[in-house]
Amino acid sequence: MEKVAHSGPEASGPEGWINWVLDHHQFALAQDAEVLILAARYGDGHLRAAKAIAMALGELDPERRPALLDYYRFVNPRLDSTIRWAYLSSVRFAPSLWRWFYTSTQRIDPESRTQQWLNSIGLKRFYRAIHRHPPRVIVSTYPTAAGVVSSLKKAGKLDVANYVVMTDYSVHSQWIHPAVDLYFVGSEDMRDELGERGIPAHKVVVSGIPVDQRFAQPVDEAEVRARFGLGPEPVVLFMGGSYMPQGEFYEVLKAIDRVDAPHITVVVAGRSERRRALAEAYQAQATHPVVVLGYVDNVHEWMGVAAMLVSKAGGLTTTESLCRGLPIVIYRPIPGQEDANAAFLVRHGAGILVREESRVGAVVEHLLRHPWELRLMARQSRQLGHPEAARTIAQYVKKALVQTKAHAPA
Repeated sequence: MEKVAHSGPEASGPEGWINWVLDHHQFALAQDAEVLILAARYGDGHLRAAKAIAMALGELDPERRPALLDYYRFVNPRLDSTIRWAYLSSVRFAPSLWRWFYTSTQRIDPESRTQQWLNSIGLKRFYRAIHRHPPRVIVSTYPTAAGVVSSLKKAGKLDVANYVVMTDYSVHSQWIHPAVDLYFVGSEDMRDELGERGIPAHKVVVSGIPVDQRFAQPVDEAEVRARFGLGPEPVVLFMGGSYMPQGEFYEVLKAIDRVDAPHITVVVAGRSERRRALAEAYQAQATHPVVVLGYVDNVHEWMGVAAMLVSKAGGLTTTESLCRGLPIVIYRPIPGQEDANAAFLVRHGAGILVREESRVGAVVEHLLRHPWELRLMARQSRQLGHPEAARTIAQYVKKALVQTKAHAPA
């Protein structure tokens, strides 16, 4: 990767710099970096994975930085807003519609007209931005961006190593493209399914899904409990996710609190002030201690002290919990990719799927009163986790940079 001028909020450290670059596309592209990471803000996980890879690359070579690009936001801001609105609206208010779309495109032919059209979105603007000084490696954490790179590479307009990082525990056709050099996946299951779809084994790396490096670091549980004033009771960490309706969020919180077994409920409400207010209003009537948090940047610590997580099944949240060896009570996953993530967790004994608020309390109660089952689930979770995933991907990128020429298109 080429050295870049010292610009942006250097004082805020590497992560602050990465966040700044994502909001300053022209600066990112002007660096003519040898590594370009493409992401999108749909579901948040794609962007978090991209940041984790960028941080790992920076650790391997602190003097050099990759460029990051929020792909849709760069190529067509209006389309980006429309897609974000459509996605959020469908998963919140019409989940069956999203399930239909997800399943109907599950095995679409990579060479079909529909896929070729998707792979052309923003292609011309993207190519104009990079063709004078193209990167040597492009890493995509969003499927359509990977398709655009594949189309350019197949047409002979780019000679790059085209790497795809899949951010859920299922294989969807939107990720599969003809001119991809390496697929980085979260599990052996996915490697096998890609093989069934004709992807040769040498093109698939079971790296795990990349998450913040702090999930690979040990947590001093006693110190965290003392810092936040927590008692010795088991901690039930409740993260509702961005798409859980407020009414369900409130009912699930009540169901957890009504569990008879001693425990502490830690609620992470995220950026939703309304959810935080609902949880804080409930604290006064809670039977057990309830800690209410908004957006936090130390999820790794809360997962490190928790006995279990109650959450949906987003790809990155799921991965973070696996890296921490944390059992998951999965509540009503979003149809499509989260259904598949939930099935993966249940199949391997790391999670329990619940679809009714009333069942949440019963499952939490059972696990708290049967700690040996929690320990078994925790062991299964740790076996599935790949806390080193970002560094693994970064090492493959670094290896590609020392090669004289990227692999030819598939």
